[in-house]
Amino acid sequence: MTWRTHIAVGLNALWLAPFFGPLDRSFLVLLPVVVIASLLPDIDASSAKIHYALGGVLRVFKGSFHGKYFHHRGIMHSLFVAVLIFIILVIIFKNTIPALPYVAAVSYFSHALIDGLNTGVGFFYPFVKRFSLVPKVMRTPVGGIIDKVLFFVGLMFILLFFAAFKNQFVPANLNF
Repeated sequence: MTWRTHIAVGLNALWLAPFFGPLDRSFLVLLPVVVIASLLPDIDASSAKIHYALGGVLRVFKGSFHGKYFHHRGIMHSLFVAVLIFIILVIIFKNTIPALPYVAAVSYFSHALIDGLNTGVGFFYPFVKRFSLVPKVMRTPVGGIIDKVLFFVGLMFILLFFAAFKNQFVPANLNF
């Protein structure tokens, strides 16, 4: 899927935030974290064209350990890394921004889930190398119709989120 689809779908992890309390200034931290988490699995992109703003960073290790451990859609697209990120963020933010580990981990793993619609992904890497969520004949190309539909649906649901919780973002003394 394209970077914009990953962001639009990943942003919908913000729907978890209200379960941890009102959306206050911590939302200013959650928003960029969710965007970064939704793109982070592609940090292992090693092609000549850097996939996203964060993509291709591990390309400098090509020829050493890059090809063996960090091939694209391998371990960085796995549930293992999503859980590891969740545990690290719980340790760091459990007392300050309790929603952050949950929204970051869900946004991170949403990337792998939607990539599983157009190719094989290492969800359970290194135990199972790669598999797809759909049969080969049903896979969609990057930028194809499913990509566009997911982007549109993700965008509509995040706009619905902001509409539903708009009163929590605007101070009480301002009326819009």
